[in-house]
Amino acid sequence: MAKGGNASTAFSGSPDTFQRDPFGTFTQSSFPTGWLDSADVNRGIIGPTPTESGSTAPDPSVVVIQTTDASGHLTKAVATLPSVDVNQGIYRTIDETTFYKTSVDVRVDQFGDTDPKVIVPDPNNPGFLECGCPIGAENLIDIPISAGFDLLTPDSANFTETSAFGVIASSNDERWHLTFLSTNIVKDIDMGVDVKLGQWVGVETDFDANSGVLHGLLTDKLTGRTLADITANVNDFGDYDPKVDGVFNTEAFFSFEISLINSKDPTLNHPNLAVIDNIDSYPCG
Repeated sequence: MAKGGNASTAFSGSPDTFQRDPFGTFTQSSFPTGWLDSADVNRGIIGPTPTESGSTAPDPSVVVIQTTDASGHLTKAVATLPSVDVNQGIYRTIDETTFYKTSVDVRVDQFGDTDPKVIVPDPNNPGFLECGCPIGAENLIDIPISAGFDLLTPDSANFTETSAFGVIASSNDERWHLTFLSTNIVKDIDMGVDVKLGQWVGVETDFDANSGVLHGLLTDKLTGRTLADITANVNDFGDYDPKVDGVFNTEAFFSFEISLINSKDPTLNHPNLAVIDNIDSYPCG
């Protein structure tokens, strides 16, 4: 078990607001209770010994801070730290099920640098970009925050090389995306909404593994206005197999800067920064 508390093996069914967590020490004492550090997966604390994907993120990679909510009131929330890395965030293990749903409030505070020179097809690895990501994921390479579900296995033991679905904010095009990445499906849906720095956005995503129906919702937390409400069926994007593509075992919220990790330009060194609050996991059967 990784540092940072005991992760639940089931959906909690109640919001996690972090109001009882300590803040301000930038140590394990201010890591959010009940969650695990996603950077620990890449450090090898969970899963196999890390190789080239090993993490150099701060330990812990996120902390509870005091900040303001959409209305300007003081609140506690979880913040990533200013570090360029392959992964920073929180996750918890869940039971595999047939319907997955979560929501979270997100504020992106800074876009990290990106390096388009490594976001091009790799001539020596058909189907993949030079940064190691699959073709079709060009706008999912550098992200301030991803909110959704992943499948960690011994063969895919980090959050950048695993099946996943959810809503992400992209630093590559500074837009919100609804995504589904699995063995048979690689789909990135532009949600038609710009990521605005400093704006609190309600992010909700759900997936019915039996039918293949994927859903993403964005709302302005200050006004309550719906920014985007998108439903798609992943059967339309490939040979979907629910026993292969519809299985997930972690609920996760994290950031990464993959193009910068692979960049040879030392001037590109600004990280993504984001804050999350009010995680609400839904009991699923």
